[in-house]
Formats: sequence, structure tokens, C-alpha cells
Amino acid sequence: MTTIICITNQKGGVAKTTTTVHLAHGLARLGKKVLIVDFDPQGQSATTLGIDPQPGVFNLLLNRQAQIVGSGRPNLHILPGDPSTATAQIVINAENRSLSAIQDAIQRFAHEYQYILFDTAPSAGGIQERAIFASHAVLIPTSTEFLSSDGMMKGVELINKLREERGWNGSMLGILPTFYDEQTNISRETLAQLREQFGDYVLAPIHRATIFRDCAAEGRTVFESNPLHRSASEYAALVESVLKRT
Repeated sequence: MTTIICITNQKGGVAKTTTTVHLAHGLARLGKKVLIVDFDPQGQSATTLGIDPQPGVFNLLLNRQAQIVGSGRPNLHILPGDPSTATAQIVINAENRSLSAIQDAIQRFAHEYQYILFDTAPSAGGIQERAIFASHAVLIPTSTEFLSSDGMMKGVELINKLREERGWNGSMLGILPTFYDEQTNISRETLAQLREQFGDYVLAPIHRATIFRDCAAEGRTVFESNPLHRSASEYAALVESVLKRT
């Protein structure tokens, strides 16, 4: 059975791509066959894995061609995106394509993977809604910083709207606090507020760490760069949580 997870937030800079890539690689390291579909026009999921951005999503949505490429890592593949993804969004909106457009497009190869992860752009506009609708579960990374909750709440509202008005039958996988720093009041307060409001949906936080910037520049994950680093342990814990919740 294939589980499709959409990683989304309507605010940028919350470690969405970092989370997508590390969750995918973590699952793949455990023997799960995983595909990343990069719906963000910046194409950073590919870049983070050391792969050049490509018009894979554009061709999937407009030409029905699945140009899946290997990541150079066992069990992990990617359907890359690039700036042409934004053009695809304009076209599918102009043509008023069905909310199930992405769901329909991936059906023919979804069965080949145990997990498919969607990395989405930090804004609504067509692709994000269709990506959530095609998913079984949604994971929302949110930074533990000032004003960080706005994008997260918009994401929660969108999920509820799709469920109530459009019949989406997926679930909230969890809210992932990122850039956590227990030395700062704002991080501690934000995490406490999240737990008070969302309870068990709030997952263990990912601490702020410079290793993520270094890894992205090298096209490697933290599992490859320093598997003993705290960040590797934290993302490994996220992988275990996802396995239990799915």
C-alpha cells in the first residue's frame, strides 16, 4: 500500500524541504521505497540531494510524463521540479482542472512506492490544494519563531476546508516544530502554545543547527554528513513517528 504525505506550510523558511528530504531519506534507509515529488518551483528538494532541478513536475502535470530520476541513494527517487512548475500551476488554474488533477496524474506509478512525499511551495494557488487533496496525510513544519503560526494556521484552515467542502478524507499527520532553541523564550513559548492548542499532533521538535546549511551546500543529508549528530537523531525520531502514525 502506498502512503502519500504532503509536507506543507503557507509560510516559507520553516524547513519544509529539509524535512521532506530527511524524512524521505530516513524512510529509504529503513528499506522503504520512497519517491519525492517536488512541487516547489525553486526545485530545492533536488538541489538538497545534489541533483539539478528539472521540469519533471511540469511534464507530469501538462504532458502526463513521469520523468522520475534516482537520487544516488538506495530506495529513494525524485520527480524534480524547477521554475517551470509555476507555469504548470498557471495552466492548470486557467484550464480550471479538477481538484483531483494531481491525484489522477500520479495514480499510474504510485503503486511502485511505499511512500510518496510532496514538497510544496509556501503559498496557496492551485498546486498546494491539489497536492493535499491527493495525499493521505499532511505534515506541517512550523518554526518556533515570532509570527510563525500564521502560515501554519492557514494550512490547518485549508485542510479543514478541503475536508468539509470537498470531501477530502485524509488526516493530519502532525505539526513539526522546527528551528527550536530552548535557550530563547520565544522558542519555548511557541512550543508550549503549539502543544496546548494541538496536543498529540505536535511532534518532537527539530533544533536549529548549522549542519543543515552545510549539508544542503554539499548535496547531502545529515544522515550522510554526520549520522551521530543530534539533528540526525531528531529526524530519525520523526521517521519512527511517521511509521507509527501511518
